[in-house]
Amino acid sequence: MAAQLTNCAYLGSPKRLNPLKSKTRWLGAVAIAVTIGLTQTLPMLGSSSELYGATSLNELMSLRDELLYTLENSPESAGNSRQLMSLFPNHRREPSQQMIEQLRRLDVQIMIEQRANDNWKQAISLANQAVAIGKSSQISWETRQQMATFWQRAIANLQEIPQDSFLNPQATAKIIEYQDRYNSIKFQLRNAQSEILEEIRVRSGLSRNATISVCNLNRHCASLRGHQPPASPASLIKVPVAIALLHKAAEEQVSFDKEIYVEGGNFTEDASSIRARKSYSLQMLMAQMIDHSSNIATNQLIDYLGSDYINKLLERHGYKQTRVQFKLMGDRIMPFRPGRGRNSMTSDELTEMMVEIYNYEHPHSELLIEALSHQYDREIGYQALEGLKAQWLGEKTGQNSRVIGTTLAASIDGERYIITITDNSAGNIPQVRRAIAGIAEHIIMRGQL
Repeated sequence: MAAQLTNCAYLGSPKRLNPLKSKTRWLGAVAIAVTIGLTQTLPMLGSSSELYGATSLNELMSLRDELLYTLENSPESAGNSRQLMSLFPNHRREPSQQMIEQLRRLDVQIMIEQRANDNWKQAISLANQAVAIGKSSQISWETRQQMATFWQRAIANLQEIPQDSFLNPQATAKIIEYQDRYNSIKFQLRNAQSEILEEIRVRSGLSRNATISVCNLNRHCASLRGHQPPASPASLIKVPVAIALLHKAAEEQVSFDKEIYVEGGNFTEDASSIRARKSYSLQMLMAQMIDHSSNIATNQLIDYLGSDYINKLLERHGYKQTRVQFKLMGDRIMPFRPGRGRNSMTSDELTEMMVEIYNYEHPHSELLIEALSHQYDREIGYQALEGLKAQWLGEKTGQNSRVIGTTLAASIDGERYIITITDNSAGNIPQVRRAIAGIAEHIIMRGQL
C-alpha cells in the first residue's frame, strides 16, 4: 500500500476481514483505550500524512484494518498486557503495547478526520442554501440577512477543521471564498441600512452633515456617516472621560468615595452643584459630569487622570478618533491649563463605548449606567421615545454653538439599543428628536433596523 504505519512492523498483506468481527473487536479496543484514559480529549497528534503516510480518511481506515489483522494473527508480536487478553481471547500471548498505541492513535486520527468531514459537509450545505436564496428574483433586506447568516455559519464550520486534517487545504480556500461572499452581503446590508437612516434623516429635517449610529448590545449596527467627526464633540466627550476614570480607579484600587479638591482654576460657567475650591468624591464628580454635564467636574477629572492617560486608554481600547485634548469651558471663562489641540470623537466610537458600558465591559460600569439614567436634560431622547413601545434607559447630551448631539440607551420592542446622533446645526433639537423617534418606530415595525 502507498500509506504505511510508522514505527510498526509490517507483517504481510492482510487477509480480507469479516466486517462484523473487525467492528466488534475494534469496539473492544476502544473501550479499553477509554478505560486507560487515552481517548478522552481527542488531541491532534499530527498530520495523518506525516504519521501514517495516508492521504484520505479511507486510507486511514484501511490502515486500521491492517493493524487489527496484524494484532489478531501475529502471536509473536504479543506483549504482557492483561487488559488485552479480553480483547484477543483466542491468543495465548498478548499484542505489543507499541502496536496498541499505534491503534489508539489511528482511532483518534480517524475520529478527528470524521469530524472534519462532518464540518465540511455542513459548510457546503449552508453555502448551497445561501446561493439558492441569492438566485431568487426578489431579494429583500431580510433575505440578505439570512444569506449573511448562512455564509457566517459555513465559515464557522470550516474554521473548526483542524490545521493537520486532510481537508485543511480545501477548507482554507473555501474560507477565503466564503468570506468574500459574506463581506459582499454585509456591504449590501450596510448600504441598505444607511439608506434607511438617510430616509429618516431627510424626514426628520436633520442637516446633510448629521451623523447617526445605531447598535444593539450584540453589536449589530447601522451607521450613516458615523465614522466622520462632528464639528465638535461638545459635552459628549465626557463619556470617554468617565470611562477612563472607571479604569484608573480599578487599576489603582481607589475607592469612588475618595475626595479630591476642585482647584479654583478649573472654574467655568456651570449649571451643576459642583463649586470650585471644594472637595468632592470621585463618584460625585463623575455623576455631576454626566447627569448635569458639569464642566468644572470634567476639568478637575481631566487634571486627576491626565490627558495622556485618557488618550492611551482610548487607544488601547481601539478608539482611533476619540481624543481628549482640551478642557471644557462655558460661554466666556477659560479654565487654567486648558490643554492643546481639539477634542474629537465620532458617533460610531461613542456608540461602541455605550455598548461596552451597558454590557458591563468596564470596571464599575454600574456607576456610569446610574449616572446616565439620572440625566437631567431629557429634552431630546427621553421626549422622543414618549408614547412609543420603547423605554428610555439613560442618555448623555451635548450642545454648543457648533453642534447638537446625544447618545442614549433604550429598550425598543424588548431589545436594548444605543442611538447616537450629531448635527452641526446647533439648533436642531426637534429634528434630533424626530430622528430618534423615526429609528425607534422603524425597529418596532420591522423587529430590527
